[in-house]
Amino acid sequence: MGTVRQTAFGEFLAGERGTQFDTGGMILMVGEPQRMQTLKKHFPERSGVFFIEFADLTPEILQGICPDIVMSPAISDQFDCLDLADFLSTARYKGAYRVLARDLPRPEIIRNELRNHYPGLDFDVLRPEPVRVLASLH
Repeated sequence: MGTVRQTAFGEFLAGERGTQFDTGGMILMVGEPQRMQTLKKHFPERSGVFFIEFADLTPEILQGICPDIVMSPAISDQFDCLDLADFLSTARYKGAYRVLARDLPRPEIIRNELRNHYPGLDFDVLRPEPVRVLASLH
């Protein structure tokens, strides 16, 4: 079982799919592994998390990992979410694709463009907010 923060983040990612990551599930994180590795602490311990660079991703690797969710940054030095969405669509990926976008001023632009270009892809933009404590713990 993960921490409260891990559980909340896992439930946040599960979103509309209803997948409970505290009972398992595979998450494929595409991007720079060193940067993406810092996100691993937010997932429940029983989730499988696999990190890969976009340049190393092939349809065979995607099929072998068989992730429930693919996650990536919206923009990186090597690729952007349109590149990855095109790859996932071409590879006939059936799971969810989520983009982490903390500092984008209008994430709905990316959401609408990807959903328009790739209507068969389960896509959304996640804007994780810091966990706020609403009551005193004393």
